[in-house]
Amino acid sequence: MTPLPRSRLTWKLSALPVFVALVLLLGHELELYLPDVEVWIQSFGMFAPLGFILLFTALTPVFVSVDALCLAAGVLFPLATAETVVVIATYLSASAIFFLGRDFLRARVEAFLAGHKRFAALDKAISGKRAFRVMFLLRLTPLPFAMLSYALSVTGVKFRPYLGATTGILVYNGTLVYFGYAAKHLTGLVQNRPAGGFVSYGLLALGLVVLAAVLISIAKMAANLLKELNVENSTH
Repeated sequence: MTPLPRSRLTWKLSALPVFVALVLLLGHELELYLPDVEVWIQSFGMFAPLGFILLFTALTPVFVSVDALCLAAGVLFPLATAETVVVIATYLSASAIFFLGRDFLRARVEAFLAGHKRFAALDKAISGKRAFRVMFLLRLTPLPFAMLSYALSVTGVKFRPYLGATTGILVYNGTLVYFGYAAKHLTGLVQNRPAGGFVSYGLLALGLVVLAAVLISIAKMAANLLKELNVENSTH
């Protein structure tokens, strides 16, 4: 990536706190008005899952929290439906970010990444035969989805391996969907309501504990494998 003139780089970095604040505000507003979002999504009737997929795909490229969106899916839909829409939306969002970053926002993405040592050598790290494996492992780590997707989009990686490696984040996203689903139903404990459906509160809570443990273990395993591949040093 071509280094930016110092003045331009300084301007980009000075605007970063404002950008981060805007992102946080958008995420906060989404969570604050989740009941309104739920009403709006459910107003689509049988097309509610499609409406959520479109919303997810539109918001993710502008850095709205994927975590909040996955949690929202678990709140809005039955578990199987929620997991399905998040899988579809994740692939669509990754595709949208890839083409935005490569064809329309390349200069801006490179300018932003120039000030972040973690991503500075990413192109070199994912070159060669190990490219898919490294990208897949990166998706298993807690790196922000949109930022990593944009960073990968300006490397030499091809679209198909990039999209295939996106599968790695489905473990994380799927777990968050379950968290949202379980949280919605576990509120019955506070309100002294019996568990709905055939799943007890005990099983929901156990599922949360198991998934949290699995998620932490996978993230640690991915981090260790990346260190063995010498990716840790080249992306930090």
